[in-house]
Amino acid sequence: MKAPIPGTEKNILYPEIPIATLTNGLQILSVNDTRLPRIFLTLLFPVGRVCSPDHNQSLIPLALELIKTGTKNRSARQIADFVDQWAIDYASDVMMEHSTLSVDVLANYIDPALEFIADVLLSPIWPDEELKKVKTRWGSHLIAQRSQPDFLADERTFKAIYRNHPYSNISLAPQHLEEASSEAICDIYQQYYVPDGAYLLLAGPMELDEVVERTNKVLGTWNNSKVPEVPYPKLSKIKGPLISLVHRPHSVQSKIVVAVRALPIAHSDDVALKVTNQILGGGGSARLFLNLREEKGYTYGAYSHVRRYRHDGLLLAGADVRTDTTVESIREILKEMELMGRELPEESELRRCKAELTGAFVRQMQTPASIGRLELNRRLYQFPQDFYSDFIPKVRAVTGEQVLEMSQRLFDPEQVVITVVGDRENVEKELRQLGEVQVYNVDGNLI
Repeated sequence: MKAPIPGTEKNILYPEIPIATLTNGLQILSVNDTRLPRIFLTLLFPVGRVCSPDHNQSLIPLALELIKTGTKNRSARQIADFVDQWAIDYASDVMMEHSTLSVDVLANYIDPALEFIADVLLSPIWPDEELKKVKTRWGSHLIAQRSQPDFLADERTFKAIYRNHPYSNISLAPQHLEEASSEAICDIYQQYYVPDGAYLLLAGPMELDEVVERTNKVLGTWNNSKVPEVPYPKLSKIKGPLISLVHRPHSVQSKIVVAVRALPIAHSDDVALKVTNQILGGGGSARLFLNLREEKGYTYGAYSHVRRYRHDGLLLAGADVRTDTTVESIREILKEMELMGRELPEESELRRCKAELTGAFVRQMQTPASIGRLELNRRLYQFPQDFYSDFIPKVRAVTGEQVLEMSQRLFDPEQVVITVVGDRENVEKELRQLGEVQVYNVDGNLI
């Protein structure tokens, strides 16, 4: 009896998502889905950490955080009582190049949810007493961050690669947080958090016409203005290898990251990059995991991932390893990168990694909220209209030759950035075998 022939992933029929624009420029999207009586509502702004002024990088994150702490109509306590009364789940976040304000609510309570959004967006008052509370809470978080090897490695890697570029700032300086005033926060909020370039997406049992009608009632008076452009300096080429050691006294293991510059998020070769990363370190069956964990036993897991932005991107490979294997683990990562730029991947390996990527993509299409997030991302970064409908065929079409070419573009040993977080007494001498090493303390200062 013959074994069954393996099937192939069917292409996804990406839904057509209608869009309308209010007179103030706010763009409204609707993913109509009647399977659940819940509505997921997301406001996306093309405003991120890169927009914060150099003199105080806390202002943009504080502006979005503080709008829910007091308005002309409600105190922080009254806002909390209101969202509890109507079972409104609320969240906000500021990423590198965009911000989101999200609400999850029962469909019957959409009007109170929209009223809440309109109140915090249009009528914030930036109470000083609430600002003090946020400063205290965030200040404790910043202190706690510096005890985490993952954060220390990311911070030093981004500083090494991006230097004075806006992408170099992945966190806040404590002094910026302390110096932030309600007046400065109000001013930057009024400049950036406006309808210009913003999207409001509603996913759930509601047609676009009804979404527009209800939204216009509460946000139609929202004044618009042009969002200031972010000046992006030209990125300089890395002259490496650049090796940084963050001295974390008494660490019982080392956090290692080997990073290379990759592609901007909307680059035409993005799919080939995804496949290349998946082969290198995208999961438990990838080369880094099989080498550093399964063969060598240096770590519980070794992976790579990509971070992509409007003007650039990174591929970061790394692991938490035993201190005595720190340098050997780095050598193994560099070896795997070098092999990828020298040899074609095996056909079975290529096929498996493409199946993993398509499977992950299919899982992103399972709920209206996740589809909505994909669409917001597509519009924010101006992906082609058919980007998602063509994604699976494009993944299937990636060849071993394309992976080899992408690897040769990425994995130049003279353009890698290596970061180690660990106890310098145990790793520095051996690390210097790889090249010149700059040593930093956990506060980010050169020792």
